[in-house]
Amino acid sequence: MNFWRKWCAVILLALSATSASAQKDAIGSAIDETVNAGRAAKASQQRIDSLDDQSRAMLERYRAASWHAHQLTVYADQLDELVDAQDSERESIARQVKELERTEQALQPLMQNMVSGLERFLELDLPFLVQERRQRLVSLKALMADPGASNADRFKRILEVLQIESEYGRTLGAERAEVNGRSVDVLRLGRVALYFLSADGEQAGIWMASQKKWADLPYKHVSKIRDGLRMAREYAAPDLLELPLPKATRASK
Repeated sequence: MNFWRKWCAVILLALSATSASAQKDAIGSAIDETVNAGRAAKASQQRIDSLDDQSRAMLERYRAASWHAHQLTVYADQLDELVDAQDSERESIARQVKELERTEQALQPLMQNMVSGLERFLELDLPFLVQERRQRLVSLKALMADPGASNADRFKRILEVLQIESEYGRTLGAERAEVNGRSVDVLRLGRVALYFLSADGEQAGIWMASQKKWADLPYKHVSKIRDGLRMAREYAAPDLLELPLPKATRASK
């Protein structure tokens, strides 16, 4: 009886040991599977993260490529506009060149007529600053005859001379000149009249354009002419001058 009890106990112990070993193996297998599953999940997550990074990189490259393509499109449109503008400008320049050629052909005789008209005008005008104005005309003629001068320079100089002549009609002028062999002070009232005052201040006169000569004035006008000379030389402030005017020449019928 005791033998069987002992044998049963041995068998129970063996079974217990076997069950414990089996349980230990099952637990180990479960742990290994869990570890492996975790590793697999981690690897899978890494692959997902890697794919996500690649997707983001591809998206960024796509956005960059799209932006670059847009910039190229805008640039191409701008180039098209620039080419169109240059074509229009070339056509405009071509038209201007043709017009300039026609203008150049007409400009030379026009300038010659302007110089000739200026020369005739100086001959008919009041005799003031005679040497200065004649010298200006001589220089202008020399420029017109200079083959190295451009039409632009010639035309510019003509306009400058005409501007100077125009200014004479709006100003008072004073100069020292010779009248009838005497040194006198000449007062110019615009282009309306010329007066002279002798050096001793005792005699005054006026230019008679219709007769192309000087005529004496009464002594009462001496002080006014003297005042006008002071104004012209900016020794006195501008003021009203009461002076006689030459009689206008009647136009012949």
